[in-house]
Amino acid sequence: MSERKAVNKYYPPDFNPLEAEEAARKMSKKLKTMNKDSVTIRLMTPFSMRCLKCSEFIPKSRKFNGKKELLPERYLDTIKQYRLSVKCPRCNNMISFRTDPKSGDYVMEIGGVKNFVAESRSSDSKRHETLDETLQRLEKQQQEEKDQSTNNENENKLEQIEMRLVKLQQEQEDYEALEALRKDNRAKMKRAELLHANDGNQSSADDKRAEEAFKAYNNDPAVKVESRASSHAENSAPSTSIAIQQGIRVKKKSRVNVLGVVKKRKNKT
Repeated sequence: MSERKAVNKYYPPDFNPLEAEEAARKMSKKLKTMNKDSVTIRLMTPFSMRCLKCSEFIPKSRKFNGKKELLPERYLDTIKQYRLSVKCPRCNNMISFRTDPKSGDYVMEIGGVKNFVAESRSSDSKRHETLDETLQRLEKQQQEEKDQSTNNENENKLEQIEMRLVKLQQEQEDYEALEALRKDNRAKMKRAELLHANDGNQSSADDKRAEEAFKAYNNDPAVKVESRASSHAENSAPSTSIAIQQGIRVKKKSRVNVLGVVKKRKNKT
């Protein structure tokens, strides 16, 4: 009894109570799971399932306190496989399923059944492809990709050729329209030059006619006499104006006809 009541205990110089507590906690967890094949974990159902005992539907992503168990089998001698077990929320029936690394899915073992099974995955799991078949499939896929790429290149080339043809046709149409405009402008310029030349010839002809008329006017004696009479009348106009200012009435006026003969007549008062 004296040993149990002892108070003095030895603590080493480098003792840290926090580190000691953390190490004790880790050791306790390790001791709990060291000798156990299955570990209790919190998990979510990866797919929708149905219980075979009570026909309870369990949806996908429902949370459970389940158990995880490591299986001795290995896929490709390296990848581990696990078995997961949950209880039905209605009848407590054990439902277990395991991982399948080959198909990338889960395989139902006991207690339940999947509500949906992908056909492609089930067919792939049933059929095992040999190495020769795999090589043939890869070669076929590569050949199809090459054919598709060549077809796309040919289509692109055809589209480029069509675009070039359309562009050349448009350029040709523009060139033809430009040539038509040039021809119209040339025709208009020629017409304007002809009109200008005709106007010049007409003006020169009018000038010649005016010169001829002026010469004929100067050579005509009757016209000369008439011009002299008109000049005499202009010279006598100031004297008549002076006579009117002085109160003298002019009773007689001179008149020159076309032949240059002077006629006298009396003015009616």
